Amino acid sequence: MEKLTPDFMLKIDWKLLREQKQLILDLSIGGYNIKEIELLEGLVGLIDNIQDSAVDEYGFEEGDVFEFKDEE
Repeated sequence: MEKLTPDFMLKIDWKLLREQKQLILDLSIGGYNIKEIELLEGLVGLIDNIQDSAVDEYGFEEGDVFEFKDEE
């Protein structure tokens, strides 16, 4: 049985999501306390799971979901 792609995944701007993920990673190394860093890491983990699921389960192109292509 083929999985239907969830509507929210069809609406994701993958480039923007990658930029947001990178910003969270950049922020997490700058002077925050341990609790704040753990909260940010949780968001990065959520984004990772969404990206992995999009590629592995729903057939999105890796180059669209992850930053493999040159971007301007």
